[in-house]
Amino acid sequence: MKFAVFNVPFALEYAAGQETLKEVIDWGVQTAVWADEYGLDEVFFAEHYTLGAEPSPAPDLMIAAASQSTRRVRLGALGHLLPYHHPIALAHRMLFLDHMTGGRYIAGVAPGAYPSDAQLFDTGKNNPEMLAEALDIIDAVFHRSGPWRIEGKYWNADMPAFDEHLAGPHLKAVQDGGPEFLMTGMQPRSPTLTEAGRRGFSPVSQAVHADFLAMHWDTYATAATTAGFTPSRANWRITRDWFVADTDEEARELALSGSLGAIGAYNIEVFKSIGIVELLAGPGIGPDDVTPEWLIDNFAIVGSPETVARKIRELYEYVGGFGTLIGASHARSSSAAWRRSWELTGSKVAPLVADLTGA
Repeated sequence: MKFAVFNVPFALEYAAGQETLKEVIDWGVQTAVWADEYGLDEVFFAEHYTLGAEPSPAPDLMIAAASQSTRRVRLGALGHLLPYHHPIALAHRMLFLDHMTGGRYIAGVAPGAYPSDAQLFDTGKNNPEMLAEALDIIDAVFHRSGPWRIEGKYWNADMPAFDEHLAGPHLKAVQDGGPEFLMTGMQPRSPTLTEAGRRGFSPVSQAVHADFLAMHWDTYATAATTAGFTPSRANWRITRDWFVADTDEEARELALSGSLGAIGAYNIEVFKSIGIVELLAGPGIGPDDVTPEWLIDNFAIVGSPETVARKIRELYEYVGGFGTLIGASHARSSSAAWRRSWELTGSKVAPLVADLTGA
């Protein structure tokens, strides 16, 4: 079992004018440093443009900054929002990050979920189609030798032949075969997980009820098998907040009184506003029954190292196995509690679930 930290970031204090953006950025880098120090496996950074409580328009810059202060942990985006970039430019930044991180870069991609971001870029309802076209161009940059030309609906790309005088085009990935590509999905029959399977990418399930997670895997695995790939549960990443303290009582108290409880309340209202609370709670739980307390007790993985390991094992067995558990880093205001949680995860929890390989 591997563990990953997802720096969204959740920055309610920044949205309320109580924190500077520089503090939010520094906290993101600090999460990567502690993940590296305590033996966690991966750190991801999100991309958003119009969300004041989730300010992160440049995951590539966060990866670059974190790469200079870490040595072991893998660093990636969850994800680069492809409709909002020219794919030639983004492909070259991806290749550059692959070298900058010494081969630790993970290329998470997504179409973009927030209507306000789509409005800002004026992409309308074209994001899924733009995602697919951008991926075709990025794949060509990574794996085809020039000259080649692609004429698309949204972008054109015209790769010149190698020029000895210019010594280029020249950028190639440092990782054999290129970095691992990820795609996230949330809906039970997620079209992005279907696309991930079709392209042989690794799947990432957003934070949803375990019953929907099983549907995620079925959707992804069916598409991968149909496309001629062999799906591996070891490459399946599941997003589910976890928090560890020395005792169950301390963990619950810190989780509720700290940023996990505050972000839970924030996310509940967001999910209610767009009508997807059932994805969190599962069938039979009404929206008004979903509270921060309910999330801590029934959804998040909270407790002592032994309790957290048991809950991870239960989730693993319920969905049939997965490879990586991704949890959000939450707010800088609870930094001491999160640092201790990650320390306990690496030193206590990870050995207790080391036999869970996703195989």
